[in-house]
Amino acid sequence: MGSEWKEVSFADVIEIISGGTPKTSVTEYWGGNIPWLSVSDFNSGFRWVSTAEKTITERGLAESATTILNRGDIIISARGTVGAIAQLAKPMAFNQSCYGVRGKKGIAETNFVYYALRHAVSQMQQVAHGGVFNTITRYTFKIITTKLPPLPEQRAIAHILGTLDDKIELNRRMHETLEAMAQALFKSWFVDFDPVVVNAIKAGNPIPEKFAECAAHYHDNPDALGLPEDLLRLFPARFVDSELGPIPEGWEATTIGSEFDLTMGQSPPGSTYNEEGKGLPFFQGRRDFGFRYPSSRVYCTAPTRIAHTGNTLVSVRAPVGDINMAYETCCIGRGVAALRHKSGSRSYTYYYAILVLAEQLKIYGAEGTVFGAINKKQFQNLSSISPRPDIISLFEKLAYPIDENILSFEEESRTLAALRDTLLPRLISGELRVPDVEKILEDAL
Repeated sequence: MGSEWKEVSFADVIEIISGGTPKTSVTEYWGGNIPWLSVSDFNSGFRWVSTAEKTITERGLAESATTILNRGDIIISARGTVGAIAQLAKPMAFNQSCYGVRGKKGIAETNFVYYALRHAVSQMQQVAHGGVFNTITRYTFKIITTKLPPLPEQRAIAHILGTLDDKIELNRRMHETLEAMAQALFKSWFVDFDPVVVNAIKAGNPIPEKFAECAAHYHDNPDALGLPEDLLRLFPARFVDSELGPIPEGWEATTIGSEFDLTMGQSPPGSTYNEEGKGLPFFQGRRDFGFRYPSSRVYCTAPTRIAHTGNTLVSVRAPVGDINMAYETCCIGRGVAALRHKSGSRSYTYYYAILVLAEQLKIYGAEGTVFGAINKKQFQNLSSISPRPDIISLFEKLAYPIDENILSFEEESRTLAALRDTLLPRLISGELRVPDVEKILEDAL
């Protein structure tokens, strides 16, 4: 490594900005147009954060300790979940459990600092201290060091690593677009019953008030649905009353237990856990869930309950109702259940869970002593509608290729992330220089 590289304390090359929380009792502070970040908004592993669950008003910003970070600034969690890190895709405010960070002008490029901090997270976690929660403080940035190259090389390193993250981000957006397409199809067929409404219009049959808005949309142009006639004929042309309200004729009101195979998780003995990748990935609940697929953190050599590839995973405690899909055969703990339609359908099960089941499970989110929870009997007794098998099969035929494309994006992103994580420590330390990486990057992209 050349002599131009220097060992520096992070505190010497960055600006640290503190956040805050407007008083929750003052309603005028909340619900405005300023995104307000907490760690749950960016603890995803992705480089960029662009949305926040909560927003504040201009008054909330002015009359509290929070502040606005700029686009490109870094946010890092400092309490509890220590070391979650991202960059802001647009200006946002943030709470006091995080720090905002940017490189000092003329000394450190913020994009380089992001990767340097990401590399240093494990050190921060080791020195984090506190009572109930682990905490990093401003002093932490003084005792954690990094290698700092000249600005041009900082930019080059950030560009290399950023190129990989940009491709991962592009894959994520493509994933979102494809999933939205499949969700729209499922909602049309199995929630709004658009084909049944259109057939009822054509047959002159009555349409329940519940679907009046949909009927008005298609009344003058029933062909706007865009389904070929041979597919449209698979759907009935009449609604019938049921205990669940009006449903398509020939479909049945039933329960989750009748329609789906359900496996409730059970945590294996603690001595069988490891972080070395031995055994099956082990998922214990919501904190393990990611963007459609969970992320492996812990492995288990003696699994008690198994979820198979393509099964829908549902968090059943702390809290209830988050949805993921098993990327591979895995072990599930008591905070997770695995679901699969009795037909074996992968796609129908997943979109049913996203668009129907998740809504039903909300009532369990506030129950329980500390956290909400749902047991197997309650889960099986949830109401469900049973469509005709040929319609489920048709949806699976149309949605399966979409989900296969999503899977291919996920596989590519995991490969790119592994390459980024391999290059990151070697580039940040100066062990690997920029010219040596360019060929590797060309082959990867």
